[in-house]
Order: sequence, then structure tokens, then C-alpha cells
Amino acid sequence: MGDVRGHGYRRSRWAAATCAGIVGLGALLTACSSGPKPEDTASAYLSDWARQDWSGMQGLVSNPPAGFTAVNKAAFTDLAVQKASFTAGTVTTKGSTASDPVTEKFQLQGLGTVTLTTTLRMVQTNGKWLVRWAPSTITPKLGANDKLALQTTWPARAAILGANGQALTTQASNVTVGLEGSRIKDATSLTKALVTAGATSQQASSAVSAAKAHPTFFEPVFTVSQARYQQLKPTLYPLPGTVFESSAAQQAITSGLSSGIVGTVGAVTAQELKDLGGAYSASSVVGQTGLEASAEKQLAGTPSATVAVVTAAGAHVATLATLAGHAGTAVKTTIDPTVQNAAESALAKAPKGKSAALVAVDATTGDLLAVANTNAGGYDQAILGGFPPGSTFKVLTSTALIGKGLSPSSAASCPTTATVDGEVFHNSDGEGQVSNLLHAFAESCNTAFIGLATSKLRTPDFPAVASTYRLGKTIQMGTPAFAGSVPQPKEIGRAHV
Repeated sequence: MGDVRGHGYRRSRWAAATCAGIVGLGALLTACSSGPKPEDTASAYLSDWARQDWSGMQGLVSNPPAGFTAVNKAAFTDLAVQKASFTAGTVTTKGSTASDPVTEKFQLQGLGTVTLTTTLRMVQTNGKWLVRWAPSTITPKLGANDKLALQTTWPARAAILGANGQALTTQASNVTVGLEGSRIKDATSLTKALVTAGATSQQASSAVSAAKAHPTFFEPVFTVSQARYQQLKPTLYPLPGTVFESSAAQQAITSGLSSGIVGTVGAVTAQELKDLGGAYSASSVVGQTGLEASAEKQLAGTPSATVAVVTAAGAHVATLATLAGHAGTAVKTTIDPTVQNAAESALAKAPKGKSAALVAVDATTGDLLAVANTNAGGYDQAILGGFPPGSTFKVLTSTALIGKGLSPSSAASCPTTATVDGEVFHNSDGEGQVSNLLHAFAESCNTAFIGLATSKLRTPDFPAVASTYRLGKTIQMGTPAFAGSVPQPKEIGRAHV
């Protein structure tokens, strides 16, 4: 539905029209003239309204009040109107007054379209038809000191599920530790305190920078449980610039999933609000990391909305329209909570200060069963980290050798050392006694694989076999992940054994 009836009338808004009529058999030509019509004023006014041309609208109003533009503009802003259209009905004229029923359609950002009705009242003044405007022209129940309000209610956030539909998330009471730029006095000390409290250096520095850029915004740093907040409160609460928000939010069932693949939710940042758009507002709670962030809109769904008239103090006056929301849908994964707990327990034994990561995969299906990290500083090195493959690459080297005609029973030896291009290689556990490829694989004999690879394989064989195992391919797992990289080797024995 477009703007109503254009602006052809505006060019001669108040000019008189002439008409000619042919009457009777004598072809009597008579001339007549008529003044402007209320329909023309209504058409021009509604066209301006649809384009938010407040100045044009005001020029068609009889005795417009000082707040005319502010009130009309606020109606669009308060409802987050993206587009509006107006359809005029049949004008009723009584002497020097006229009225035109109008159907209003407002497309609300991220929510849908609401339909309202109003009446455009006009009065003839000095031969001109002008709109007799009041706030009730926008909608009949809008009083002089009232305003329109858009109230949204988000559905419960959908869960992230693991193997066999087991929930990987649950509802928990949390506190988001945040900053307000206008209150910060010592950014350096504040950053150090946040890192000591558990934020990563990146989280703390980014939040401080964002808070300075938007000094009146709540800029979240990290989210903790209520119990953890009580521990941190004596240290963080007194610091100028810190602000705290309590919420009931979705949380992963283990700390490893929270810091890793499932991720966290928290108060929306200024940048996230800009990126997400739609029905999100400064009070929204959104995914911050992991699947919670990458699948934000799927998990959150869309809110229900109510368009209402409220007083200047916010008291409800009337409900004008409602829009139904839609619940989010669960994200399904193959993570097995039992295996995940076992993986996190195993990594908990790692020495302090030493980072470690573990990915458990079902070899028959390729399904991820667990993804865990420890001492990683908030970085999910299990799925994002790039590390030398070590002896695990012997799986690929064996595949390449078998592709060249070798079999598990092919002869192999495991000397103490192997020399390639003048560089001497050793076995991790000294010399081993092996007789074939299978035995060399079981013993993970370095020198055996160096000898076989340098004698049986060519340089292109390594990237080719890596491609067979999909190393270097883009992984579509719903969250960023590093799929490995196998560059073209220049020295076979030295690079890949």
C-alpha cells in the first residue's frame, strides 16, 4: 500500500478549478468554478504523513500548536515505525467542517504491521480546507499529555540440546558485571581489577573502550552466578564505573560448555544492538559467545508486542493493537553430557598454568561428543586453536602409504635415528623393534615413518591425503572452528611424518 493520491494537488493547492458543461440539445456551453475540496487537503496531508514530512503536514493544519512536529515525530520514534501508509475513506462534509475516516498501517521494526483507525477532521477557513489537528488525530485515544508506547515481551529462550535431546542449558540467576563510561575515573586500575575478577584481558579492554565511546550505555564485561557475584562484590562494587544487572538467564550445564561451544548470554552491548537490529532494545539479553551468539535469533525467537497509549508518567491508558510473537527453536548438537563431564574432569587434573584442550569424536559418525578446555583464558582452543599434529599425523601418512600399495604387513624397521637433509631425527622412547607398518603404527615409531614417507611418497601426496580427511575444509558446525591446514611440504621427512 503506497502513499495516498500523490502531490499533484499541491502545486495549485488553493487555486480555483474551472469546468465546462454541455447542457441540452442546443449545446449550451456554461462555465462554472468551485473552490478547493476537503478531499484534496486530506490527500496531501496523508501523503506528507506517510513520508514523515512534518513541515508539509504543518502547512495544512489550522493553528498548529508549538509541539506539532515533536508529537508526530515521537509517535513514529516510540513505535519504531519503519514505514507507514494511510488510506482515506469517504469524506463527510457539513457546512464548513468535514471529516475523513482513515486506516493507518504502521510497520514496526522487527515485529510486523499494526492497523489502526483515526479520523481526519477539517475546517474551511478563508476559502481553504485545513486539518483541525490534535494529538487524537494520530489515534483517537491519545490525549494532550499522552504518548504512544511499544511494549515487547520475549518468549523463553529455546534450549541448546545435546545427544538424544538432552538439555545442555538451564535457567539460572546471574549478575552481569558491566561499566558505565561516564562514571569511570581510572581506566587502567579498573581494567586490572576486572581481569583479576575473572574477565579476560580482551573482555576488559574492549568493554572499557566501548564504555568511553558510549558513556551513558551499560557496557557488559562478563556474567557470573549470584554466588560468584557475592564473592566479587566487595572488590568490584566500590570501583567507580562498575554497574551490575541481575537477570534470570540461560546458562550451560557445565563450566566447560559455558566457556566453550555452548557459550553464554548477557546484556546486549551497543555494537550488538546495532548489528542485531529488529525488535532488540537496550534492555535485551542476547548470546555473547559460542552457539548462544551464533544462533541468537533462532534461540530467541521474536517477541510479542503491544501498542499502547500511556500517560507522561507511564501509566497505561489504552491498548491499541497487539502482535503475536514466536518462540525460538532449539539448537541440536551431538554433545554427550556424560562424555563432556568426563572430559572436563580429565582436564581439571592438568597442572596449573598449563593450558590443555580435548575434543572427543565418535569415529564412526564424526559426531562431536565433548569439547573441553582448561586454563585457556577464555579462548576455545579445542575448536579454534591451531597446533602441530605430532604423531596423530601418522594416521594420514599411513593412509597415503596404503594408497601407494603398502599394506599393514609391509616391511618396516625402527632404527634409533633417521637423517634427512642433514637433520637427525630420533624416536621419543628410544629404539623400537618393529617388523611391519602395523607394528610401526602401534609403536608410533618416528624413524619408521620417516623412512617409509621419504622413500614411497611424493610432495603432493600429503595435501591430497589431508583433503581426504577434510582437513582445511570449511566446517559448518554453527560456531567458528578451525579445520586444520596442510601446506604444500618442501621437505617430506622433516614436515609430515
